[in-house]
Amino acid sequence: MANTIETTLFGHQGVELSTERVNAYPYAAAYIKTDDFPQAIAVLDRVSGDQRVYRTGGDEAITTRYGRVIGSSGVPGMPLFTENAAADPLKCHVVQQFRGSRELCPSNWERIVEVGNYGANKVQQWKLTSTTRVVGNSSYTHPDGTELEVAVIEEQGRADSNEFKNTFYAANGRVVYAHHWVSPQLGYVTWREMKPYSGDLPQQQGGNGQ
Repeated sequence: MANTIETTLFGHQGVELSTERVNAYPYAAAYIKTDDFPQAIAVLDRVSGDQRVYRTGGDEAITTRYGRVIGSSGVPGMPLFTENAAADPLKCHVVQQFRGSRELCPSNWERIVEVGNYGANKVQQWKLTSTTRVVGNSSYTHPDGTELEVAVIEEQGRADSNEFKNTFYAANGRVVYAHHWVSPQLGYVTWREMKPYSGDLPQQQGGNGQ
């Protein structure tokens, strides 16, 4: 898998594949970039429940949940661990928009995020509080060329003296775009689904004999 990646997160120019190359790409993958570092391709390595673990070619691993980075390895400034990640209201809003249900989703979320280096015993903890809500709909062009109608979900919050405003685009029960604050060291990260994971796509009628 790692041999298919032509760039890592740091030290290279940003990469953007053509629509044709995205559609020909053999693996589920995402684009990821930060305020200070160029865009890279992260290939899906494994799936565990709602979590997706992506790798960017070397020892870097990034764990996401509905497009939000909640953990990492080998990427300075990225969250190492997010406590209480399962309480994130984002999932409820994404599922609600897909199913069209009237479920009342929670809006407030409080969590502890750890940033640093476990090996060097240098870890900082940040307490984040935020409020999440759906603010409307918009159109979005997926990297594979598909035009999508997306629900725009916004999150406003604070981590000590740092205020942030995050944006997520949800379509067909998954997040396809996320721009969210991760740490004072990195600021915001932008995550974009490049090639969807087949397990996240709506099942086609009759596709599996159902």
